Amino acid sequence: MKLHLVIRRYQIIFFVIFVSLSINYRTISESTVVYNPQKYKKLVALTFDDGPHEYFTESIVNILNKYKIKATFFFVGKQIEKYPEIVKFVLEKSQCKIANHTYSHKDLTKLTAQEIYNELYSTDRILKSLSKDNPTNVLPYFRPPGGNYSSLVIQIAQKLGLKMVLWSVFTNDHENISIEELVDKIDRLCVNDKEIILLHSGKETTLKSLDKIIMLLYTKGYKFVTIDEILENENLSS
Repeated sequence: MKLHLVIRRYQIIFFVIFVSLSINYRTISESTVVYNPQKYKKLVALTFDDGPHEYFTESIVNILNKYKIKATFFFVGKQIEKYPEIVKFVLEKSQCKIANHTYSHKDLTKLTAQEIYNELYSTDRILKSLSKDNPTNVLPYFRPPGGNYSSLVIQIAQKLGLKMVLWSVFTNDHENISIEELVDKIDRLCVNDKEIILLHSGKETTLKSLDKIIMLLYTKGYKFVTIDEILENENLSS
């Protein structure tokens, strides 16, 4: 009977030590991501296209906030008109910034000059009207849908004070892709000191993968920034 009690006592002690070590490891890992970003030399910008989306955009922001990291959302004008409160949520409740992804997500290379102007100007005007209290969080950048652009598109954008940004890592997360495939793709393609990753706001796989993507990039030595912190006066194309 006494031997049984001794064995039971050691089992309890071992369990307590194991739980304690697990908690400490998790705390150290997450606090390193959150509180020591200055130790990282490489920069990565997570970007999310096509929003805002009900549930998805807010959920993405909540995950980013958990790790206290930044990202950039490229919003579509029609979607902004549907969910202006989500845009305000991003502006007011996160470290994220927002940029222009045209008004109706059309291929700009197939439009007239006036139509291109309308696509960019309309969204620019809507974003600025919603960001009067946070004007610096609206960036003077646009991303053409599908990455399709021409010299005419760039000329018109410049007249509006907008600079184009594409991406360096194309994840293909808008297609039928698994969580494992998405994370593996980012792992394989993120090899440079500065990366801009193209993701999409309204995709379940992207949302479910985000924690893993963040931890992966952290282990690869990246600091999370918004696109303006990487680009300054440059373009980054695929």
